[in-house]
Amino acid sequence: MKRIILTSVAIALFGCGGSNSDGSSKSTYSSCKITQSSALLASDRERDLKQCWNAPGKGYESMGDALQWCESQINTYIANTYLVGHSVTYVAESTYCKS
Repeated sequence: MKRIILTSVAIALFGCGGSNSDGSSKSTYSSCKITQSSALLASDRERDLKQCWNAPGKGYESMGDALQWCESQINTYIANTYLVGHSVTYVAESTYCKS
């Protein structure tokens, strides 16, 4: 019985943490990327969907902190890229940006 409990605890601990295949931690938010864009021009929508930022350090443990950082990245990108802004949808993920 003791072995079953220890095995269950070990599986639970290793299943919750660990690393993704890209080396990022499964338990942190490591990147921010745009998933949808309402830009009028197709070329602008395409550019938006290619945007992705890796979080500083080892990422954020809190989803709230990750989304706050992500929103800041998005707002800076929109302000620096377009004269008239538009809306985008974004997500904070546990994996790094793909090159």
